[in-house]
Amino acid sequence: MIEERSPYTRAEKLGGFFLLLSLISAAILILVIGQGRGWFARHYPYLVRFPQSYNLQPGAAVKMFNTEIGKVTGLRITRFRDENQVVVTLLVKAEYRDLIRLDSVAVVESPTILGSEYLSISPGTYGYPPIEPHGTIPSRAKKTLADYLEELQPEETLQKAKQFVANLTYLSERLKEHEQKLLTTLNNFDAILETLLQAKGSLGELLVKKDFYHRLDQAANRIENILKNSEVLTKNLRQASEEVPGLAQGLGQELAKVKVILADLERASGKLPDLLETTDEAARSGRDVLGALKANPLIRWTLPTPPRPETIRIEPRYVP
Repeated sequence: MIEERSPYTRAEKLGGFFLLLSLISAAILILVIGQGRGWFARHYPYLVRFPQSYNLQPGAAVKMFNTEIGKVTGLRITRFRDENQVVVTLLVKAEYRDLIRLDSVAVVESPTILGSEYLSISPGTYGYPPIEPHGTIPSRAKKTLADYLEELQPEETLQKAKQFVANLTYLSERLKEHEQKLLTTLNNFDAILETLLQAKGSLGELLVKKDFYHRLDQAANRIENILKNSEVLTKNLRQASEEVPGLAQGLGQELAKVKVILADLERASGKLPDLLETTDEAARSGRDVLGALKANPLIRWTLPTPPRPETIRIEPRYVP
């Protein structure tokens, strides 16, 4: 029996296995990197027209809100409405397609220090319809250095600078005219300051005296206590003022009672003469009755004997 031998050796099989494993690993790595970089993401093409390229290069970033949403794929010069223009072709990721609408504006932006020019697109509002793929996005020409210089209006700025220099010259001349007065004033100020620091004069002693601040603090505390007492007094006065209406009402009621009593007295005083006359008549009638009773013999005998009248003798007074 003849033994069949494999056409591949063990070493060749191992080499083939490692090669296949490397290819699979490379494919997986490419898929992962491509997924992270958006190589396999769906993109939509758009066009933008500019008067010139503004140093924009293929592969430049397309940004919105300073976030990359696509890439520039190409630039070409075309003639449009009797004018030569640069047509920029770009690809935008499918997830940002809905943000590109008829009111979006594309403009070439320059980096501040490092980096290359990129294409910036402003997001559109939902009141405008979206731009279909292969459509043209509205653009705005990039301002050049000459445009910025023209906006600055160098002639007007130069005139303002000349006027500013003239004003400085005039001010310096006026300062020279009053230089002596200014120096004298500064010297006087130095002398006054030195006097204050050396505690000379009333103001200097007041500033340097240490117990002044202590007394000032005590005075402030006293004022604070006075204010607190005033607040308490004000509160008591407020409470008393709230009780005044009730007190006034009670006093009014008492005055009404006094008025009623006075009215009764006034009515009674009108009846007093008749009452006195009636009393006088009753007294006279009583005296007549008593006189009649005394004249009655029966009653007179029963009455006690009146005392005998005595003569009172008054000695004469001798005045020396």
